[in-house]
Amino acid sequence: MQNSNRKYWWKLMHNPFITILAFVLLFLLARAAWNVHHSANSVSTKLSQAQAEEDKLESEKSDLSGKIAELSSPSGIESELRMKYRAVKDGELVAVIVSNTNNSQSTGSVPDDSGISTSGSGSLWSRFLGFFGL
Repeated sequence: MQNSNRKYWWKLMHNPFITILAFVLLFLLARAAWNVHHSANSVSTKLSQAQAEEDKLESEKSDLSGKIAELSSPSGIESELRMKYRAVKDGELVAVIVSNTNNSQSTGSVPDDSGISTSGSGSLWSRFLGFFGL
């Protein structure tokens, strides 16, 4: 009985149909394993990208929270109005200082009490030479 059982398995394993079926099953199993490996790699890459994006958004959130805290105070609102809109209080003057590289007199404009800008001092000829950097 032992001998006939061995012959049965020997014939079964050397049957061309069974051999082809075994290779097909092995191929499908290997392909499924490869697809799982490929999916795991792509998910790992997407996870690292999502974590980097989350870190970036968290830092942006903390920056915005700081700006909101700064703007919620009266002094923060005043400084933002002065920076963006160049707002002044009644009685204040704004002076725009323009520096020259040759240390000559600045030709910036300064508003007077009426709010109208007047040209800086200097003759027409000195301003003409200053325009060319002389």
